Amino acid sequence: MTFDPRLPPAPRSRIAGLAIGLSAFSAIVCLYALILLRLRAVEASAAYSALLSGFALAGAAAVIGVVALVVVWKTGRTGGVRAFLAIALAAIVLGGPAYVVGSNFGAPRINDVTTDLADPPRFERAARDRGPRDNPVPPALIPPEQAAAQRDAYPDLAPLRLALPPEEIANLAAGLVDDREWRVIGRTSFPRGGGPTGRIEAVARSPVLGLESDVVIRVRPDAEGSRVDMRSASRVGDADFGANAARIQSFLADLTAAANAAP
Repeated sequence: MTFDPRLPPAPRSRIAGLAIGLSAFSAIVCLYALILLRLRAVEASAAYSALLSGFALAGAAAVIGVVALVVVWKTGRTGGVRAFLAIALAAIVLGGPAYVVGSNFGAPRINDVTTDLADPPRFERAARDRGPRDNPVPPALIPPEQAAAQRDAYPDLAPLRLALPPEEIANLAAGLVDDREWRVIGRTSFPRGGGPTGRIEAVARSPVLGLESDVVIRVRPDAEGSRVDMRSASRVGDADFGANAARIQSFLADLTAAANAAP
């Protein structure tokens, strides 16, 4: 078969052009929202909403890209490469959230987790540090339905008991908070002549999006050693996809290792 230059070129698929344009725009929106989150240039809730909008645009671009491939196949129009690139770019944009949702499938729809459901550590300074569009500060007591959801999802989340005295444990905890570069907004030491009241209140940021969560670490005497309780609550969103429980488990594991290594 020979090419006849007299034949008109195959028409371009407009829907393929729409798909690649929409996928590129979704990537720009997500990148811009991520930069705003990391730099704290706007309220986290506003940047988070923009990020979700970018993900929605990427999903729409992927669907339109598939439709474009079908149109190109059936009509012979050009645009198959653009449709394929649109789907690939949308998949890259959606890869991160898909991984988070998939790896934490079944996590309860809660954003406040603690090791002590009966007497949780309280957020005393978070209200003054949170923005007007952040979540309200969690109440002092955990609602029964939230407590039940946490028990079902994280049955191993419990207070940590260590053999060292509270003063040493509080110092080790403060060191771990500094190592993680959490922003401390309240720290109570062990005053002379008074009982130990070890307590640290800080703000942690997620590694990628930089979303903030309030953290409270409480150290109390326990028999001949110490009892450590911890609470972590997200400032944005009504579900944390297991992030707060993972933060507590990681911190307490490192605190245990530090206590075991102490002279």
